[in-house]
Amino acid sequence: MKNLNKILIIPIILACSIFGVSFADNSDCWIFGNLLYDNWFNIVNTSRETNSYSFTNFLSIDQQKAILTKNDLNTAILNLKKYCCENERWWLEQTQSTCENDKVFFNDNALDSPYLFDHIFDVIMRRLNWLSGDTNIYTKTNMTLDDKWAERRSFITKQATSTGWSDPQIIIDEAKKFRTSSSIYDISLYINNTFRELNNNNFLIYVSWSWDSEESEKIVANAMKNYNQWTLYERYINACALTEYFYALLDLWLSIDKNTIVNKLSNGSCDEIVKKQINGESSYVSLIEQRSANKFLSNYIEWYKSYLYERQEKLQNLLKDSKNRRLDVIRAVPGLQRQCTK
Repeated sequence: MKNLNKILIIPIILACSIFGVSFADNSDCWIFGNLLYDNWFNIVNTSRETNSYSFTNFLSIDQQKAILTKNDLNTAILNLKKYCCENERWWLEQTQSTCENDKVFFNDNALDSPYLFDHIFDVIMRRLNWLSGDTNIYTKTNMTLDDKWAERRSFITKQATSTGWSDPQIIIDEAKKFRTSSSIYDISLYINNTFRELNNNNFLIYVSWSWDSEESEKIVANAMKNYNQWTLYERYINACALTEYFYALLDLWLSIDKNTIVNKLSNGSCDEIVKKQINGESSYVSLIEQRSANKFLSNYIEWYKSYLYERQEKLQNLLKDSKNRRLDVIRAVPGLQRQCTK
């Protein structure tokens, strides 16, 4: 089963290294490197899981937590800070108190990138596939696991490790539930375009739809309200869009140059990683389907062989009994003849 799991795994850390392009020291360390985690980053605390923040309160607290929790966003910032401290970016040093105080929370397998965008994307993708390389999901900040992925993996794993009869059609039908997609939940096109065209403030107004308008025009906001209805496939294809939303939500001080950099980093590369992950998920399920089909065929052949053996035994016993009865008749004939001639 370990070998099967490795087929699923897409090494996010290696894939995301394409984001680590150096643009002088135009990193996010100057904003987030000096923040102290100490259980909560204030910037997350004031903008997430609250009804008092204008760009968040279009969602209920439960709806916010369903998409991404405080712990998840804190993990992204903490992983960025780890990079900034260890690489001493923006005059940070590992011996400084801000680095020393949070060192105990640093995840060993964090992404090497000076950009918060990369770390948010990394967290979102890890929630959707649990594993990256040979290491588990981040644990030091109680990062959450996506419920749809957990449900799907639990079912697939159960089918893959079943020692009894296995029906490949069950896996095929169940997998379809996670691969379906609806245009009303695909927000990637709307968010990608506006993220590049608008400054952060106007972009967040667009996403939360703070303008007065018809309900039918609140495409992104309505889709995000129904995140629990998104299939696993829809959560994957919207991963880049959600990354852009959370990046803008946490970083309202982006300069025009930084926006240009983020656009270059995210344009195409982010979507390409998602496509590779979806293909990896599909390949894994296909392999399980093949194994299930082979097991089904093997079980059927074994059953049929057992059936034929049982039938053969019955036939042999029937022939043996027939011979015994025939011999009994033959032995009884002389006696019957004597009785008939008296």
